[in-house]
Order: sequence, then structure tokens, then C-alpha cells
Amino acid sequence: MSAAGGTDTPVTGSGTEHDAVVTGTVTTETGRFVVSARSNHLVTDSRLAGGEAVHAGELLLAALTSCAMANFEHNAKEDGLQIDGIVTRAAHTRGTVDPTRYDRTVLEIEVSGVEYEDAFALGRKFVAACPIYNTIKRGSGIELTINGRLFTE
Repeated sequence: MSAAGGTDTPVTGSGTEHDAVVTGTVTTETGRFVVSARSNHLVTDSRLAGGEAVHAGELLLAALTSCAMANFEHNAKEDGLQIDGIVTRAAHTRGTVDPTRYDRTVLEIEVSGVEYEDAFALGRKFVAACPIYNTIKRGSGIELTINGRLFTE
């Protein structure tokens, strides 16, 4: 694993390849970060710093909405359905008893140009296939390493 600020591919832990890798680095401005995926870079801010850039929790919601739109669009094409548009909205509520998690996540999808039954069928395919939706729904566990060493609680 590289030193802080490096962009080396992270250690895979179990020896398996990852489907996606995102690297984050701090900037000279407290609470501002740059996250990189492949050759794409995005400025993010800590919600505690109150910056104008997207916050981490919003990135989670953005991943969910993006997966939903990609899935609906792909399956509509596969099923020969002509959709006129897709609008998604996602929100979550921080835990009241345990603020280290979200108590509730809501995803709203509006599909125009198809009948309700077709939109609902696309929804079933989305739920059956989206790893982001299903990770939020069921959880997956996580492995944390700090300075190359496995962190155990």
C-alpha cells in the first residue's frame, strides 16, 4: 500500500481482484478531499466542514441513483421498451439512536413513457441485480486496513 496521498492499487486482502477502486487524498484545505476513480477526479467536502462540494453520504446516494438509472435504461432497451426519461431521488436519515449509520434510505424512481406494469417489471430487475441497492438493503461487512495492517475492533 502506498504512503498517504499515493495512488497505488490497494492490497486486495484475500488475493481477489476488485470490481472498482477509488482513491481519496486530502487537500491543503481542511475538510476538502479529492477522490479518483480510474482517470476521473471529484472534489468532495466533509459535511462537518460545511463546504460546497458533495459530501460522502451524498456520494452513497449518487451511486444508488446512478445504478438505478443505468439498470432501468439497460433493461428497457433489452426488453424493447422506449422510455422517455428517468428521474431518481434518493435520501437517507442519519440514525437517531446510533448516528454511525443511516436508519432509513429512500429511493424514488419515476419512469416516463412506459406503462406502470413495465416500470414495475424494470424495478424487479433492478432490485435483483444492483449491488449498491442490495448492499444498502442487506449490508456486506467491511475489511479495514490501516498502514497496511488489518484493523480489528
